[in-house]
Amino acid sequence: MAEIRVENMTKSYPGGVVALTDVSLTVTDGEFMVLLGPSGCGKTTLLRLIAGFEVPDSGTVSIGGRDVTDEPPRRRGLAMVFQSYALFPHLKVFDNIAFGLRMHHTPRETLQSQVHQASELMEIQTLLGRYPSQLSGGQRQRVAVARALAMKADVILMDEPLSNLDALLRLQMRAELKRLLQEVQATTIYVTHDQVEALSMGDRIAVMRAGEILQVDGPMAVYDRPRDSFVAGFIGSPPMNLLEGEVSAEGVAVEGNTLALDEPDGLRPGDHVLVGIRAENLGVSRTRSSGALPGRVRVVEPLGSHLLVTIKVGNQQVKVTTPVDFGVHGDEDVWIMVKPGSVRLLPAMR
Repeated sequence: MAEIRVENMTKSYPGGVVALTDVSLTVTDGEFMVLLGPSGCGKTTLLRLIAGFEVPDSGTVSIGGRDVTDEPPRRRGLAMVFQSYALFPHLKVFDNIAFGLRMHHTPRETLQSQVHQASELMEIQTLLGRYPSQLSGGQRQRVAVARALAMKADVILMDEPLSNLDALLRLQMRAELKRLLQEVQATTIYVTHDQVEALSMGDRIAVMRAGEILQVDGPMAVYDRPRDSFVAGFIGSPPMNLLEGEVSAEGVAVEGNTLALDEPDGLRPGDHVLVGIRAENLGVSRTRSSGALPGRVRVVEPLGSHLLVTIKVGNQQVKVTTPVDFGVHGDEDVWIMVKPGSVRLLPAMR
């Protein structure tokens, strides 16, 4: 078992910088957990505390039911992939992959077997005799991952491992990493600021901001039912539309228009809320229909498979996706239709 449990973790640095505030998180055995958030939110600090590279001000870390808070990294039974690859330039690829095994005094035959297995998984068998300077960025990343896999650790920690790759290679590596980690069945924590990576790779996502975890949920739950306006605005491209509204007896009023609600979630008439609606759950028409919102087109952005249309609704704006052949133009008056059951109510911003 390699369950990871972080309880009430707090970490600060000199100068009054608080990186984490009372953070608790449980990663189940064999789970792929993604820590997602903007730069400076504390996700890498949390990863380094789990790895043992940092000492917490308070709180505990346990791996497989064993308290490792005071254990050095080498005794925690984990492997790590760094953002910078961290390859030794004077060592060939074989020796870079074998480095951790040698530090653990692995027998020679076992070492060679595990290095070759890892290199086969990452499809870099032909590169074992080269130096890092002779490799491309994608090949270096494969070596860094192979080094972690060779350890056969129960826990793998990854700190933005794909951020230095170009977009096309990142797309390819993302799919390969997901397949690979499903095969090895290691408990994995993956740090990223890229919400596409998080949604496509993780079993669950922990969304962080300012040293706190705001929501831990499955990818589609985080996308479709965010619990916080920050989560709603951070996840998705474009982000979820957030409109100021007020709960009424008939639903929720937005700019003088009423949208129907399936679940009022215990809210009362007069409560101020944020109305969240995804762009793909909105439609545009030139003719009025029941429950539609009136608006005026501000910007039309062709994105290949669809148009992204920015529409002004009263004093607020929404983004809507439409088919490429819709033919809408700027300053055109339109009606916005809301897909039934797609409205999400969030606490109003303070």
